[in-house]
Amino acid sequence: MATLTDNDIPLSELLGDGGQPPIFPEPPNGGGGGDPDGHRPPPGNSRSAAVIGIFVMMCASTMTFSALVSAMIVRRGLNRTDWHHIPLPSILWWNTLILLVSSVALDTARRQLRKGNRTTFNRLWTAGAVMGTWFLIGQIIAWYQLEAGGFRLVGNLNSAFFYVLTWAHAAHVIGALGAVLYVEYRALQFKLGPSGRTWVDVSAIFWHFLDLLWLGLMALFVFWA
Repeated sequence: MATLTDNDIPLSELLGDGGQPPIFPEPPNGGGGGDPDGHRPPPGNSRSAAVIGIFVMMCASTMTFSALVSAMIVRRGLNRTDWHHIPLPSILWWNTLILLVSSVALDTARRQLRKGNRTTFNRLWTAGAVMGTWFLIGQIIAWYQLEAGGFRLVGNLNSAFFYVLTWAHAAHVIGALGAVLYVEYRALQFKLGPSGRTWVDVSAIFWHFLDLLWLGLMALFVFWA
């Protein structure tokens, strides 16, 4: 007696009555665990790539500021007669304190997120973002105070280098603050899954780097330039 093979089954029966292919159940995603925010964990290499990327960015930023500071040192050594002292606005000290406190707030928030304290994380991360914004506002005030005192971009090499270095740092802060606010948005939308936590760690690392960079610039302005 002949047996019925797959080649003998009509195509209409394989496709079903509606002519659509059968639907098979999806395989399990690793035991039904999953993230409490409803996101699948990202591949391990995604986090590694993000961390490597931020370190590459920090190296590039360090090289940029090193080049600017080197140019400043060389130019001052060539001719000191046209290198005039500029008074640092007092608000820069408050800006330094605000930036340091914001870094502490962001890092504490990151640690609270690891413990699962979402409410504490949101409050501390929001505080860090607000203080980062105030740092930028304080920088604008410092620039206006210098300009009002007659220290402009042209006419004084010392003030010119001050503007260039602080503008470059502020541009980095704006980029980092954008990442911080992105994390803030995802946290408020309850979408801070594992990929979002990578953003938290990367943002905090770069923010700490900007702290160290600013402390180096302040030391340069106070003790040398």
